Amino acid sequence: MSACRNEQNEAAATTIPIDYYSTGGLPAEDRYRAWRMRNWPRERAVYRTEPTEPFNTCWEASQLGEVTFVYTEITGQRWERRKEDIRESDFDPIIINLMIEGLAQGDMNGQAFYEPAGSLHFHDLGLPSLHVSTASKTYAVIIPRAVAHARFGPLSALHGLVVSPPKSDMLFAHAAQVRRSLPRLSAALAPALGRVFLDLIEILVGDVAPGETPRTSPEQALLSRAKEEIERRLGAGNITAANLSEVLGVPRARLFAAFAETGGLHAYIVSQRLERARTAIAEVDRGETIGAIAHRLGFSDASHLSRSFRTRFGMTPREYRGLVGAQTARDLAS
Repeated sequence: MSACRNEQNEAAATTIPIDYYSTGGLPAEDRYRAWRMRNWPRERAVYRTEPTEPFNTCWEASQLGEVTFVYTEITGQRWERRKEDIRESDFDPIIINLMIEGLAQGDMNGQAFYEPAGSLHFHDLGLPSLHVSTASKTYAVIIPRAVAHARFGPLSALHGLVVSPPKSDMLFAHAAQVRRSLPRLSAALAPALGRVFLDLIEILVGDVAPGETPRTSPEQALLSRAKEEIERRLGAGNITAANLSEVLGVPRARLFAAFAETGGLHAYIVSQRLERARTAIAEVDRGETIGAIAHRLGFSDASHLSRSFRTRFGMTPREYRGLVGAQTARDLAS
């Protein structure tokens, strides 16, 4: 979390205001709650979230005329926006999310999507979504719904649309230049910068013709749905091919085939359990025992977890917890 700036504009009266925020200075156990309680962009949380590793974030946000421009660094997390959240919310903009570093994947109202670094996706907060992201650095352009509809036409096809290089390059380059320049630019230029963003996004939408719109194959969609179901069930009992195939409504053979290129279904489940265990072990202040973590995440016992953890990460869970504790102590001392 070192790339975010951490001071306000020195000439705030004449330059474009930048709102800075970081949880880096807070105790590790307080960071997620502090971020959740911060009333930006709305007092009510926009998403239901669940960190998948020790939480930390920082961001910079500026209002550029009709659009909001945001740079964010954030650790891995699960994000969900349900129909009832949408009904109870007055916040339904279109967000263009540009993935500088990291990966996001999930489901956008029935449309599976996969967003690696260098690509961007359109996110309609007026429609349901569920996705998981790794630790990431992103730009985001937040556009009021009425403005987006006026500039880009019908919005129904945009939710979950992923645009990859080279078509995404122009918007990435502009976002990077805007972030570098914001601290010195006159506040009077903010609306013009916002209009340029809208112009470039309008060009991008026109460039992605309907026939070229990236769509996910049935196999990729099944893989995405299965990964989301596994994510939901981690820590909540045994995960088997039988119960996954039942809840997904597909034969086990098709489920196995979907995971063939990822090393197999069982290997993927073990990998996700180990990643969740690594996160839990790193939460030193919670004091959860290795045995309790093993039981909660479906390992037969602490020894089973320890063997698997050592094979994957090159050290035992206790050794890893000791390293995390030592690093936390050094961070607090500094």
